[in-house]
Amino acid sequence: MSSKDYSYDIPDHPIKYLEVDPRIIKFDHRAQRSLNKTRAKTIAEKLVPTALGTPIISHRDDDGMYAVDGMHRIYACQLILAGTVTVRDEVRDAVQTITCEVHSRLSMANEASLFIIKNKESSKVGPTDEFRIGVVAGHPLFVDTNTVLEKHQLKVGTRAVNAVRGIKGILDVVKEYGPDVLDQSLTIAEEAWGRTPDTWHSVIIGGIAIVISRHPDVVKPAELAQKLKRQGDPATFKAKIQIAATNNNTRLDGTKGRLKAAHLAVASAWNANRRVNKIPVPNIFE
Repeated sequence: MSSKDYSYDIPDHPIKYLEVDPRIIKFDHRAQRSLNKTRAKTIAEKLVPTALGTPIISHRDDDGMYAVDGMHRIYACQLILAGTVTVRDEVRDAVQTITCEVHSRLSMANEASLFIIKNKESSKVGPTDEFRIGVVAGHPLFVDTNTVLEKHQLKVGTRAVNAVRGIKGILDVVKEYGPDVLDQSLTIAEEAWGRTPDTWHSVIIGGIAIVISRHPDVVKPAELAQKLKRQGDPATFKAKIQIAATNNNTRLDGTKGRLKAAHLAVASAWNANRRVNKIPVPNIFE
């Protein structure tokens, strides 16, 4: 099990609530999600000032104000004040200044961490954006994961031969078992199937990680890779996991169900045609 502390931390710093001209607020996409201008325009067209909320911004001492949270609302106000979007006069007047939660003396890494903390429990931030911003934040979970992915020349966010699928599941492997287990799991998967889009699917990697972390004195990585290779290509193996997780489409599956099924599939592959050094096979429907 991983014993490293992957909690978030931001140093104590000044916070004030101020009226700010939205036109002076800047955006730094290294510590933010990507700006969707179409979404912001839609917000501007339907903006209700009393529902604007309190955007969070960072006052960088020598470079002005930068959005931390509420970027699309801020940009919507900028569109209104620039005359790009036509609204009622009272709406335009109401957004001449907006109430903001202003944080000072934060580094860019702190800003990125603050963004993740503010959005972590919401559905607003996709896992790919969270990963990218977490790396900028210097958060150990994302940095450790990114270090392993870079070692394997893997990226996040695309379906390609060099891209992982399901970054949330990959992060869960690191949280649960540590970066070394992720490293070893990726190596086993590549030795089994080569570099294909499905080789790096987080469910498959998660199943491998469970098996090698629970049975390190029994399971030999090179031998496990050969055993997995005999199961067919990774797409076929992933399909087997899906069938097991849904009990041949008779029940719904969730993340835990797929991981249990992946554990079952990898453990069964290891045990195939083996008389000694077998490992326990889980009952995924318990």
